[in-house]
Amino acid sequence: MSKKTSPDSTNERLSVDDLQIGMFVSELDRPWLGTPFLLQGFLIKNEKELSQLKTLCKSVMIDRRRSVGEHFSSFPRREAHILARNASRASSSWEENSEQGDSFFAVVRSLERLEPSAHRIKNTSTQTTSVEREIINSAPIIIDVHRALESIHQGQITSGKIEIDKVSGLVEEIATSIERNPDAMLWLSKLKSTDQYSYDHAVDVSVYLMIFGRFLGLDKIAVEQLGQAGMLQDIGKTRLESDILRKPTALSDKEFQHIQTHVAHTLEMLADQSEFSSEVIRIVKGHHERYDGSGYPNSFKGDAIGLKAELSGLIDTFCAMTRHRPFRAAVSSQKALESLSSMRGKEFRPALVDQFIQCIGLYPIGSLVELNTGEVAVVIQQNQVRRLRPRLMILLGPDKSVEKRPISLDLMYDPQTPTGEMYRIIKALPSNAYGIDPAEFFLE
Repeated sequence: MSKKTSPDSTNERLSVDDLQIGMFVSELDRPWLGTPFLLQGFLIKNEKELSQLKTLCKSVMIDRRRSVGEHFSSFPRREAHILARNASRASSSWEENSEQGDSFFAVVRSLERLEPSAHRIKNTSTQTTSVEREIINSAPIIIDVHRALESIHQGQITSGKIEIDKVSGLVEEIATSIERNPDAMLWLSKLKSTDQYSYDHAVDVSVYLMIFGRFLGLDKIAVEQLGQAGMLQDIGKTRLESDILRKPTALSDKEFQHIQTHVAHTLEMLADQSEFSSEVIRIVKGHHERYDGSGYPNSFKGDAIGLKAELSGLIDTFCAMTRHRPFRAAVSSQKALESLSSMRGKEFRPALVDQFIQCIGLYPIGSLVELNTGEVAVVIQQNQVRRLRPRLMILLGPDKSVEKRPISLDLMYDPQTPTGEMYRIIKALPSNAYGIDPAEFFLE
């Protein structure tokens, strides 16, 4: 098989016979589920991995930016001369922000000067982009999603009718953004929150579901079906009594049974929406069923639930744990993943729990972490090669005072503390640790 490469990309498709140790595999020619490779993206380190690839695949996509040694290439060929052409333009932009140093804000502001951002950029390209550039491009999408969800809620209250068709187009835009940079969309879903659990949870579930579906190698249609289901699977709660939804203590058996009716309400609300496929309806119907048969409303178990509904249930559970609710404080992503691990083989299929943990890493995007210096940071980008050493933005100093000019810190490159130690993460923190609201650090 001949090489296939794009002049605008550092990605290159190679026959497995052409693979070598030191290349970074970013895409297989088959779904990741069912292979021994737990990450969507890995560095070929030995002959055993080469042999496994040759057994399972005919061709794979190589990312030269993540490869090492002679296989590394930092820029696509076409982009190199564009960067050179714009060097002086970018340099003057950085000089204007020089007093802020290497801050995340400076990066975003510089990009804003180079990219029109007053209106959403209609960009359907799936070429990979940086976190900063994708945040600029896609921030309006999240805002529009929240508006659409509010419109659905208000329409249900005032007229009993809903306009769900708006969601399809927005989900498609989110899916396209995720193709370009999944880290940016996760980051945005955390930053552009509304303090209204139902809206924030819907966005969280939709984004995580699409990222996980893409990680598992599902096709574009399946990924968007997951996104639509995640966005709408709880809209039936608009028909429930708000006092029960906001109850700060544990629900009684009767109240819990009342909450369970939201699935039937959602299905009824979606019944006349022809633009949603039967598969979306099946996902919504099964998102509270559990692998061991302990779920509701039909106590389905195992394969009877359906893969996508299983995915939806797992993500719904994870996202619920990481957002503050009236009856339970949010926990850190690390604690939520530990809880999912305890459900492995019971509520959830073991392979899916394992794959999800590999998909988002121990420190997902938007997670707060405490460093060995005492500083507190938020994770803004994953490192696919070294998953325990993500890229961070420092929010609080060692004394827990707010950093007025937050700086970014990439643990991938083993930066040193002022005392000469290597920076390392001590522990993950819940989303509201030390009274932090990460959205306050986001450039509006």
